Amino acid sequence: MTSPPQTVLVTGATGFLGSYIVDSYVQRQIPVKAMARKTSDLACLQPHLDAGKVTLTEGSMTDRASLYRAVEGVARIIHAAAVIGPDIPHKVYEQVNVEGTRVLLAAAVAAGVERFTLISSVSTYGHGVIPGGVVTEETPQSPSTPYGQSKLAQQELVFETYHQYGLPVISIEPPFIYGPRARVGVGQAVSLVKRRIAPLLDYGRGRINLVYVTDVVSLLEAADATEAALGERFLAPGPRFVPHQEILQTIAASLGARPFYLPVPLWLTYIGLTVNNTFLRLRGKDVFLAANYLYGFTKGADYRPDKARRVLGWQPKVDIAEGLPKTVAWFVANGLV
Repeated sequence: MTSPPQTVLVTGATGFLGSYIVDSYVQRQIPVKAMARKTSDLACLQPHLDAGKVTLTEGSMTDRASLYRAVEGVARIIHAAAVIGPDIPHKVYEQVNVEGTRVLLAAAVAAGVERFTLISSVSTYGHGVIPGGVVTEETPQSPSTPYGQSKLAQQELVFETYHQYGLPVISIEPPFIYGPRARVGVGQAVSLVKRRIAPLLDYGRGRINLVYVTDVVSLLEAADATEAALGERFLAPGPRFVPHQEILQTIAASLGARPFYLPVPLWLTYIGLTVNNTFLRLRGKDVFLAANYLYGFTKGADYRPDKARRVLGWQPKVDIAEGLPKTVAWFVANGLV
């Protein structure tokens, strides 16, 4: 007689990636406890809630008591909750991404959780550390933004808990994630191209690694299936290091649009960010992007899946030629462009 599947807690369950993670566990017939804030949109979770396959726990990364309640009765935790954005103060990154994770880890240790998987980010490596070069899990981590700094601090807490208390942990580091349900990033590019504007940073010479959302989830599934993943970090990149111009052209073809490709020199972005940051400081607000940020960003970094392939037998499958048309179709179907 086999024992029933043990419940998994997913933080950030109503977010873009979090909703796909919940879908994955439901499809694998593993009970899910989904943590969401009181104000969260439950649309993606509602079919699972109605079917009794997911239970909801209200919680916040800044509410200690709610985090301890959330871990009650769960065997594993997938920690996908985080804040990100240009208008978020540094102290909020600290409160949510760092201190919230510290409390969640303490709750996990106290509850005897069997495995803790962190959804981290390649922002921990920083932009422009190795412009246009190869990045592996051995590359020094030097974040370039407040978000990246908070994600590195979060990751360090996870591995400190692993070493000090023996909590089995895994960290997954995706680059830019895209796919249906993504509201930002690619969505902004789709909106611009729909308006027939296609800005080419550094005259279109830059490249970036995009990963389709289901590829990130499949890496999580592969990590779930083996003890070899414990105590390890895994990059979760897409299949290719893609030119920005190809991304815009693929979006345009998916929309049936013929945009004007507008070359944007990097010196102009430097001036624009300098002016923007000056106004932010005068208004007493935190600066999210340094003036030279786009110099590194446009060079990109070639993140490699070699470790995940070797340890987990995983590799990304969805190229932008397949993933971007699906993403654009979702935006169009939902009236978002």
